[in-house]
Amino acid sequence: MIPSQSYTTKFIKKIKIARNIYSFYFKRPAEFDFIAGQYNRWTLPMTATDGRGSSRFFTISSPPSQKETFVVTTKIIQSDFKKELLELHENREIKIFGPMGQFVLDENNPDGNVFIAGGIGITPFHSILADAAAKNSDKLLTLFVSFPVPEDIIFFDELTQLTQAHQNIKVVYTITKPQDSQKSWNGETGRISEELIKKYVKDLSKSIFYIVGPPPIVEDTQKLLEDMKIPDDHIRTEQFSGY
Repeated sequence: MIPSQSYTTKFIKKIKIARNIYSFYFKRPAEFDFIAGQYNRWTLPMTATDGRGSSRFFTISSPPSQKETFVVTTKIIQSDFKKELLELHENREIKIFGPMGQFVLDENNPDGNVFIAGGIGITPFHSILADAAAKNSDKLLTLFVSFPVPEDIIFFDELTQLTQAHQNIKVVYTITKPQDSQKSWNGETGRISEELIKKYVKDLSKSIFYIVGPPPIVEDTQKLLEDMKIPDDHIRTEQFSGY
């Protein structure tokens, strides 16, 4: 793994990509490197009054091949940190520490890799899939990701184009509450289930499963895989416990 250390970066811009979700672009330090799926600790020059501090841990949602910038994609909630993040001005300097984390693709696995995410948990997988595409990897990669309504979906157009260009990559979006949306949805619906997984993954026995999301989603999905008789050593997890 790449050693973690402190860096200074500058804010470039933000883009709203879905309801309450933004991608924040930062200048990537020339000496900074990371593996797709890793995260940093991001520290803003602020004094938090809500007791949650001035730092957060965010996955890098862009791939390592993107050399000039790197991106954080996150949901905006009512917190001092998120308010400050949303109001960052161009060229504002912030501190980062990283990279950190071992939730990365197992390069020694020649068979299927199945990614399962809930909502914003898609971010490390976006980095991993974009990295695989940039490398023209031939590994079988299948992503399942659920959102409550279509208004919450992120990366849809980009990942759809990526799957069209790379036959070894599949991305399955499913909507859990289509009745709550004003948009029509013609894709999969319902929670990620054994039936849905088996519909798109032909060889479960050789696949490595990676799960990311809030703790309840991770725990429920892990239980689902255990009930499907997926061996423990074929399941990798990472929890997003706070935003």
